[in-house]
Amino acid sequence: MPKNLKENLFRNIGVDLGTTKTLVYVKGKGIIVNEPTVVATNNKTGQILAIGREAEEMLGKTPTHISAVKPLNNGVISDFEVTEKMLHYFLQKAKTKGILSQVFDWPRLVIGVLTGGTEVEKRAVEDVAHSAGAKEVYLVEEPIAVALGAQLNIKESKGMLIADIGGGSTEVAVLSLGGVVVSKSLRVAGDRIDEDIIYYFRDKFKLSIGEKTAEKIKIFIGSAVDLGTKLEMNVKGRDLVRGLPKEISIKEDDIREAISPTLDKIVDAIKDTIELTPPELIGDIMETGVILSGGTSLLRGFDKLLEKEIDLPVKLIDDPITSVIRGIGIILEDIQDYKDILINIIRENPPL
Repeated sequence: MPKNLKENLFRNIGVDLGTTKTLVYVKGKGIIVNEPTVVATNNKTGQILAIGREAEEMLGKTPTHISAVKPLNNGVISDFEVTEKMLHYFLQKAKTKGILSQVFDWPRLVIGVLTGGTEVEKRAVEDVAHSAGAKEVYLVEEPIAVALGAQLNIKESKGMLIADIGGGSTEVAVLSLGGVVVSKSLRVAGDRIDEDIIYYFRDKFKLSIGEKTAEKIKIFIGSAVDLGTKLEMNVKGRDLVRGLPKEISIKEDDIREAISPTLDKIVDAIKDTIELTPPELIGDIMETGVILSGGTSLLRGFDKLLEKEIDLPVKLIDDPITSVIRGIGIILEDIQDYKDILINIIRENPPL
């Protein structure tokens, strides 16, 4: 098949396969999928019942024969089969209608991966994409995608510090000349903050709450520093002493106390990355500051906490939740020009 004809048959698709959300970008169309990374299955038959928002509504509410699960944990695939079915479902949504597209369907995927991910973890992403129907698969490190999504020139010899704080992981990296110079990957992020809130309620208030309730508390009254807002919220749960329903009022200060240990770990990861950065790039970072992205970066006051702790300017990019997929979208528009930043998985030949 002539190269140009084959190139025209490819459907260039980008995927941000996150612990909390999965986003899909199609060349020429933009972001077409922005769904929670949740799948509901029938335990008896193995049938997929719901994917995305509909499945998320089932979390913590299912009967014994149904499981609503998150197939990724801390940014890494934990359930290969369920992830494959979810990705296949999203690829079908990205499929164009028409007889020609049914016959010649060549999905080419670019997928974001953790900088600190192992070869095994990266290979798992590639394998699940092929199993879901992709003909070609390329991987890109998420901090590079974030920088592209922020409209930064990653190929120049200027250092930039990216901190991408998502649901399952925190990725901190110093970039220069189109590559990662120094990086730190932490399997601690928004989901851990939700767990902190759950444990805090259990230990201090003797109240049992679920994941979705903890996330709502984080979003509505969570803060990294005292902003003087003095917000309060009524929370319903199960009294662990009596085993009966109970409602209490909690304050913003309580939540800040609950999540501070995790925020400290994230800040320390950024400090550690700066300490390892070559001196020639430090000057650049002092000018550009920290580029902050990811859903957890939207926690109220987190940018102020970071500025105070590291004494550098902090810039929260526009729409930080979609920063990775926007960067992948830029790659898809001219994939040949970005081939040098894409990851190739080295596979060993099987023993004879």
